[in-house]
Amino acid sequence: MNKKLNNETSKWESITEKLPGLILAIIIAFIGRYLAGWIPNLGGVTVAILLGMIIGNIFDLGGKYAIGIRFAEKKILSLAIMLMGLKLELSVLGELGFSAIIVIVIMVFSTIGMGVLFGRLLGLSPSFSTLLGVGNGICGSSAIAAVAPIVSKEEDEIGLSIGVVNLLGTIGIFLLPLLVHLLKLEEASSGLMIGGTLQAVGQVVAAGFSINEEIGRLATVVKMGRILMLAPVVLLFTFSNRGNDLDSKGKLSLPIFIIGFFIFSLLGSLGIIPEVISGFLKSLSKVLLIIAMAGIGLKIKLSSLLKQGPKALLVGGCIFLGQLLLMTFLIKSML
Repeated sequence: MNKKLNNETSKWESITEKLPGLILAIIIAFIGRYLAGWIPNLGGVTVAILLGMIIGNIFDLGGKYAIGIRFAEKKILSLAIMLMGLKLELSVLGELGFSAIIVIVIMVFSTIGMGVLFGRLLGLSPSFSTLLGVGNGICGSSAIAAVAPIVSKEEDEIGLSIGVVNLLGTIGIFLLPLLVHLLKLEEASSGLMIGGTLQAVGQVVAAGFSINEEIGRLATVVKMGRILMLAPVVLLFTFSNRGNDLDSKGKLSLPIFIIGFFIFSLLGSLGIIPEVISGFLKSLSKVLLIIAMAGIGLKIKLSSLLKQGPKALLVGGCIFLGQLLLMTFLIKSML
């Protein structure tokens, strides 16, 4: 009886220890989500990271806040990644021609390669370089969040890479319509250029539909094709890091969030989950991701931002420029 009572007391203490930091992350997340509605082209994830970073550098959040903040950035992020799998709908492949699929695959892996190359040349860590490449190559914040637990343990790298990628995407909203006009691209090629290079879905929609409705629709379909690449990329990084994930018997131990990610992506593609529930879980994934990013923001130190920020922005800019040049070459040579 006493043992059972002690276990219940221990569980309750564990919960109460997490509450201060977790509640702080939740409050920042909802403020960030609200403010994002008033700030053009800046998502809730980025705003939450910025708010968390400001608060974390002004106040000392050690002690009673640390456990809850760590829970937000680790456990809640894992759950958000699992639910993120529901967004991968294989039916999009039917709308893409074979040439477009080949271009998307080339662009994604080339962009990740450019991230590693430029990052190494300019002195960033391999993990930081990979996050910038993945964020530019696939789908911005979501891709970085999905790959981060596998390749990086540094909150500064995660937060900075998300900030850099979103900034470049925002610039791209205005740059890409001008570029497709200067290159005199047809509608199909314009949709491929915009959907195949810009980082976030919202950025693609904004840039594509600012030209015309057909280009906007085509660009969005291409972007959905890029998002589908998240699954194989996550799996690739999981197995490439298998040396760090071997259990005591020498077998590969997959993180639970990776298993959950693929289960939910399969369920979403097959349409097994009712639409109402699926819609709710997708929305929940967005909210959980913002909470996790608020937790990460709370642990980013200004000294690290000042030290690595300019270099990260330079690497990100080189990656984005490389994307545009490669996509222009592929369009001119393959289509």
